Amino acid sequence: MKRSIPILFLLSIFILGCGSAQQQSSWKSPTYKKETYRKVMVLAKTSDELAQRQLEDATVQQLKSRGINAIPSYSNMDATDISSEENFIAKANALQVDAVLAYSFGNVKSEYRKKPSLNANVGVPVKLGIFRAYLGTNVPLAGGNRKVETVNGQAAFYTRNGTSIQWSQSLTGNLKNGTQNLATDFASETVNKMVADNLF
Repeated sequence: MKRSIPILFLLSIFILGCGSAQQQSSWKSPTYKKETYRKVMVLAKTSDELAQRQLEDATVQQLKSRGINAIPSYSNMDATDISSEENFIAKANALQVDAVLAYSFGNVKSEYRKKPSLNANVGVPVKLGIFRAYLGTNVPLAGGNRKVETVNGQAAFYTRNGTSIQWSQSLTGNLKNGTQNLATDFASETVNKMVADNLF
């Protein structure tokens, strides 16, 4: 039986969008119903392409190690796929995506050499409704002439049949050991908490 996807719900998630991670609290919707997902797509909303790939790949690996079929967004969705609601729905259906785990970042604390500390508050709103994770502004995690010390973010879980965000987890970590190490830490912390919260 073919599942239908609310149009607004679908388009929204696609247009939204590491080191030691610190333990953070999570939240699960009281109306969440556990189910088997054909595929979970992982999205890391950052303008740093390398960091995006590292976090998406690390999370996909963690999910697959738990027997959950997962795919990264960066290699499965492109600009054409999110150029219209119809294109997005067609691609999501073709990929058999039933849920999206989206990372968003904000409140990035940066420090410039030989200059006072600077707090750059970059808000990435978490919208309600499935597939809204792709809405928002890309937040750089590294690069340029600044040294990013601390990354604050959120992992959010959206399901095909849900009408709002189903689960979220706050994330905090530093980049002292590079984006790959922080990506691994974030992925491990997130997936472990999802399993502990009985999402799968």
